[in-house]
Amino acid sequence: MRRTVSAIPAAIGLMLVFLALFAAIFGYFLVIGIRQTEERLVERSSAASQVVSTNAFWIAELAQQTLRRVDAALGPTMSGNADDLGPVLEGLPLLTEVYIIDAQANTIYATVPGANNVSVADRDYFIAVKAGAPFYTSPLLVSRLTGDRIFVFSKRVQRDGAFAGAIMVSFPESLLEELWRNLDFENTSTISLVRDDGQLIARYPPSEEPMDLSGLPLFTQYLPDAEVGTYNSGSSPVDGIARTVSYRRVPGTDIIALASVGSSQVWAGFNGAVTAVFIIVSPIILGLVLGCAWIVRLLYRDAAQARALHASVEANTMLFREIHHRVKNNLQSVQSLVRMQDIPQAAKLDLQSRFAAMAAMHQHIYQHDRYADIDAHEFIPAVVEEVMVAYGANAVVDYDVDHIPVDRDHATPLALLLSELVTNACKYAFAEDQPGTVTIVLAEGKNGRATLTVSDNGQGIDPDRTTGGSMGMRLIKGVVAQMDGTYEFRSAGGTVFEADIALSTEARNG
Repeated sequence: MRRTVSAIPAAIGLMLVFLALFAAIFGYFLVIGIRQTEERLVERSSAASQVVSTNAFWIAELAQQTLRRVDAALGPTMSGNADDLGPVLEGLPLLTEVYIIDAQANTIYATVPGANNVSVADRDYFIAVKAGAPFYTSPLLVSRLTGDRIFVFSKRVQRDGAFAGAIMVSFPESLLEELWRNLDFENTSTISLVRDDGQLIARYPPSEEPMDLSGLPLFTQYLPDAEVGTYNSGSSPVDGIARTVSYRRVPGTDIIALASVGSSQVWAGFNGAVTAVFIIVSPIILGLVLGCAWIVRLLYRDAAQARALHASVEANTMLFREIHHRVKNNLQSVQSLVRMQDIPQAAKLDLQSRFAAMAAMHQHIYQHDRYADIDAHEFIPAVVEEVMVAYGANAVVDYDVDHIPVDRDHATPLALLLSELVTNACKYAFAEDQPGTVTIVLAEGKNGRATLTVSDNGQGIDPDRTTGGSMGMRLIKGVVAQMDGTYEFRSAGGTVFEADIALSTEARNG
């Protein structure tokens, strides 16, 4: 009866350990998924901003070359005619317009009919060059002739050292539409050209009206620090949509190229995937809780009803076998879930080998009805063989293991330690598919302690890896400390790991 009562905290503790293990694994997957989603958003927006910047440079370069060529074609008296200008304007993009204005803002030449009827004397692109600017880039405008949304590049024309007029090249904002479609963006993603004073030059999908963006973090925080970068915008000033924004200053111009990837849909997809995984594993967790609750209930009932030592021992044996069997099955279920996840193959194999080691431990316990002490001579090969199968390694394992008792408090740390060491040997000791040998020696020492040696005939260990902060090295350090031990790595015809450890509570206390 006493054993039945003492088994109740063990059953509850086992359930809590598994729940904590599941929470840790789920949290790990969640962190990895969040990091990968953020990286995908940054990579996509950064690559798109490079494309937008290249096209913006081409537009600005085309405009300036056209302006210079037209200026040269006008001659010293600005008397050029349509016949002279025709060859100069060949090859311009569709819907691109050219205007030539004299010093009094009268139209000398225009590719748009009716330009003589509209004055540009009050337009900034005329006022700026008249005031002395050699070139000028306008913000987003609405054409007075066609009603289209345009942006204009203008050039000051001088004759005999005096202002003689201006030449303008205008491009439609719709020029960005084809570029946007080539980037295969969703409707919530945008590309933009912005002047370095914050004035919007062009955007697709288009904004409702011209905008001043100079007060945004892009101009107050990010551009002063770096001419190329990426940041997260929680709410766009144009439409309120959250986006990941990458920006680049276009070389040799006053233009900033932007590519903004809508993040709401991406995060919604990620949240949906997390929810789906949680729905899949919830029945497993519920089954574990109900199973453990049922076991605890049986333990209480048997404690109240037990009258004989033999019956009490049999009940305990059955219940512990059931617990270890259920834990082993649930660990195998989690292994199956790990194989389904979209995570790096190396991380997936590491997780599978760790779960395989713990599952093998529980299977060995209930198959041999050893709930107090386990024979290391039988236990170690059972654990290692499961790890080798889970990892799919091509190595051969040689054993030289003494018959040393391992109590239940040290079985799990020993299994995890063996899993990590054998996995590291399979991953790093041998080239891909290269056969090799892993040797495991456990020798009984003094005062109930033992010496564990795991070695291979591979390429030896990188010293930096043994001092790094990887999860595997932290796990090795933690479980050796849990067994009140010390360890060292060295190279001797391969990698050698040697540790002095306690395999029972008595040896640890001694």
